[in-house]
Amino acid sequence: MKENSENPLNLEDKLYTVEEFASIINEKFGNNNNVSDIFLTEMFLAKYPIYSCKIKKSEQHISQENCSCC
Repeated sequence: MKENSENPLNLEDKLYTVEEFASIINEKFGNNNNVSDIFLTEMFLAKYPIYSCKIKKSEQHISQENCSCC
């Protein structure tokens, strides 16, 4: 099966915490444990902003850009 490089994760239709999302990234691509979950998630979202709406936002969160579904 060919992987879609524009949408590499196969996610359920639900919201994920940063920790859950980072865990999914780690399972799919592997990770150097020196990278925090927050940093890993932010790096991934910078490349794939389509996943922004899949992350639970904190009450203090201020969005820097809209994702494709907002």
